[in-house]
Amino acid sequence: MTTPKLEELGREELLSTVRRLLAEAEALSSRIAAVNEIGIAVNRTFDLSEILRVVARQAKWLLDFDHCSVCLPGSDQSSWHIMTLFGPREDYNPQTLTTSANIGYVLSTGQSQLIRQGCQSDFLEKHLSQIIIPLSIDNRTAGAIIFADHIAEKYTQDDLRIGYLLALQLSAALRNAQQVEQLKKAQAELELYAQELEERNQELDAYNHTIAHDLKSPMTGIILKAEVIRMLTRDLPPVVIEQVDSIKSSTLKMANMVDQLLWLTKLRDAAENATLVDTNPVARSAVERFQHLIDNNHIRVEFARHMPPAMGHAQWIEEIFANLVSNAIKYMGKDNPDPRISIRGKPEGDMVRYEVCDTGVGIAPDDQARLFEMFTRLHTVNAEGLGLGLSIVHRIINKLNGQIGVESEVGKGSTFWFSLPAAEQTDQALSS
Repeated sequence: MTTPKLEELGREELLSTVRRLLAEAEALSSRIAAVNEIGIAVNRTFDLSEILRVVARQAKWLLDFDHCSVCLPGSDQSSWHIMTLFGPREDYNPQTLTTSANIGYVLSTGQSQLIRQGCQSDFLEKHLSQIIIPLSIDNRTAGAIIFADHIAEKYTQDDLRIGYLLALQLSAALRNAQQVEQLKKAQAELELYAQELEERNQELDAYNHTIAHDLKSPMTGIILKAEVIRMLTRDLPPVVIEQVDSIKSSTLKMANMVDQLLWLTKLRDAAENATLVDTNPVARSAVERFQHLIDNNHIRVEFARHMPPAMGHAQWIEEIFANLVSNAIKYMGKDNPDPRISIRGKPEGDMVRYEVCDTGVGIAPDDQARLFEMFTRLHTVNAEGLGLGLSIVHRIINKLNGQIGVESEVGKGSTFWFSLPAAEQTDQALSS
């Protein structure tokens, strides 16, 4: 039967047609609005079970069906399984699912299907009307949503469009749920790794302390025995005395290396809140550690009249000064006509800048870039040590929320500077 053209209709027929079309448009608009409401609902959660419950509960308002299900990948991602959302559970053969004329076609081609008179398939074989729409995630078919009814010719192209809009909403929700699940899995793996790393660090710290104790005990005995030999045996040949002194000196250097390694262990511990530190006695105490070297090398040490306090830990700040002073002594150079170390400090905004200046051999620009790396030693002079001192200083200052740098010129000495938070920043905690 041929549909008459609008211009051929009479007035009443034309009004009736317009009313019908308006009613259909209004109904379609209401269904589209309902799809949007479902989209909002499913995107409020990242739980897959809850998402599917929302679809099962709300989809009945959009399409009339006696079966609704989704097809999703199995846990091994190599097979598919059907999850029934509405109606009795349908039996199916997983091995033949991907080759079936309905769901198999959609999964393999990524194209929707509108079936109005049934099809030859083990899955939904008694449902004559079917709408099967692929779920697409990142341009790949990640499943399908299925609506079916026993009555033939139940669904139209408009129903297919509504199902397609719902599939878009469900695909977005599934993608979000998968991403959240992947993030949770990655976070759990990171937490487990962090826990294992912390346990290993604790074991390593305990091992370091044990080794340090075992090393320092015999070294202390060697130093004491060397001193006893010097005191009790006065008539030793000069060459023997020289060897005894060398033993004592080498043992002291070894003890210092052990102390440096222990400092690296301490800096892994959780830092406590900073306190206000008077850096004047701290700097002088650091210099006293090397008084014998200062005297033997005729080095003049100059202190500023007063240095402002800073936030930190007295022991840590003393270690900073000690390493910088030791470094200045080490690289003072032989036959220096004016061996001198100057220590000073001054406020700079919300920080305090401290400087340890020397008149030593200086540092080449290429060497300055790697000064604060672990096990770095300069070859300007033949200096002893592991090259850990400046690395320790750098780590301490980072823990105290400060900065460090160097200004130097070969043959004209060096100025190592570091800055720490000023006294006003009493609420600032140390870095973790």
